[in-house]
Amino acid sequence: MEEDLKGKTTKALVWSSADKVGQQLFYLVAGIILARQLSPVDYGKVGVLTIFIALSGILIDSGFSSALIRKKEATQADYSTVFYLNIAISCVLYALLYAAAPFIAAFFKEPDLTLICRVLFLVIPMNALSIIQQTLLWKHFRLSVNASVNLCALGLASVAAVVMAYCGMGVWALVTQTLGLAVLRAVFFWTFNDWRPQWVFRMASLREFFGYSSNLVVSGVINNVFNKIYPIIIGKFYGMAQTGYYTQADKYQDMASSLISNIFRSVTFPVFSKVQDDLQRIKRICRKNVRAISFFIFPIMSLLVVVSYPLILIVLKAQWLPSVPYFRLLCFSGLCTPFITLFYDLFNSLGYSRLNLQLEIAKKAYLFVGIALFYSSGILGLIGWWLSYSLLSLLVGIFFARRFIGFGFVEYLKDIAPYFLLALVSSLLSVGVYMLLPSDLWRLCVVPVFYGLIYMGGAYALKLEMWKESVSMVKSRLKKGGGE
Repeated sequence: MEEDLKGKTTKALVWSSADKVGQQLFYLVAGIILARQLSPVDYGKVGVLTIFIALSGILIDSGFSSALIRKKEATQADYSTVFYLNIAISCVLYALLYAAAPFIAAFFKEPDLTLICRVLFLVIPMNALSIIQQTLLWKHFRLSVNASVNLCALGLASVAAVVMAYCGMGVWALVTQTLGLAVLRAVFFWTFNDWRPQWVFRMASLREFFGYSSNLVVSGVINNVFNKIYPIIIGKFYGMAQTGYYTQADKYQDMASSLISNIFRSVTFPVFSKVQDDLQRIKRICRKNVRAISFFIFPIMSLLVVVSYPLILIVLKAQWLPSVPYFRLLCFSGLCTPFITLFYDLFNSLGYSRLNLQLEIAKKAYLFVGIALFYSSGILGLIGWWLSYSLLSLLVGIFFARRFIGFGFVEYLKDIAPYFLLALVSSLLSVGVYMLLPSDLWRLCVVPVFYGLIYMGGAYALKLEMWKESVSMVKSRLKKGGGE
């Protein structure tokens, strides 16, 4: 049983990695092309609306997807009931936001936001159509289908957005990418997944899931409101251009931190749920995930800090240089994100969704105090407070992990220390090389290569566990590929 689960987990992790890496590459390439054609104001207009889409996604799902994954013997009636509820909520939310569009435009003093809202918010019902299909793929570790759908949909949507940008369509290129992705994902999921809803709506299913999912949805709403509130504050008090600089900085650091988070979370939550009654096994899985996350997140984020200036200057053009200081600070916050996500999913899998809700309320109260104090003191002050909030969230996660599975601060530090110190040494040496190079182009080309050689060479020399695991996994996949 354990070997079977390990095999499924490894295969799912490979497909999850392919999915997330592929998506981020599409976003990166399309983002670079779009950023060179569009203005910070265009990005600001879409950036201030992301909170509404994120909140709608939480309300539509209502935490039922996690409940379905966690339930070992979910029935067709369970899936069908949640599906119809998702559709109904999405239609109500779209109608409300459609009516609210003029007020949103008036709040930001941008009249064209009315039409942008009404078109962009069509994402909401489109996403609702594919929630159950995706839930079933996650639950049964069929991530190869999930990866294929996501990559095909994102590739086509990105191509359409780039064409529109070159045709001078401005902000509508960004709207097309977001809405096109949602429409194509819905079409592909229904085409390549044979699940169809039955004509049944079972109130007993909703009552069964409500106690668990209600805590998830409230904590999700609170979390998303505050996670997406910075563009609204910046847009209201500092203008759309500064919002564009912030959203670009956040997007590019988030590509790295969310890449690591999403690769692991698409696998770890189903795995935690399957072994939820074996706390020692959960602890082993959790610690291994911490080491694996450390192996990837520390070098990626520290390297981005080192090369941030030439990266943005050369890749995105000089018009985006004001985003450099925002990007650097957000990268330090991004170091914490995958670990915070891991502990959040750990507690949910153990049935502590109410605890997650209570923690979110307490942490967001801390964040709210900082926003109230620093909103008028500049964007860097706001981001600095966000960094302190991220560190607090990580410490709280470790504290309760010790309480529930015996995984405390000492073990956490022991697990991350080799990777953190190796990344720190690699960064310091890379800064020295950076200072010696004659131009920004040389720095962007040479420093990442030098950093990679130092980090990988150090991991090999020190015989770090995750280095050996990664090499073994690659060799195994290549061997299977060759055998096929």
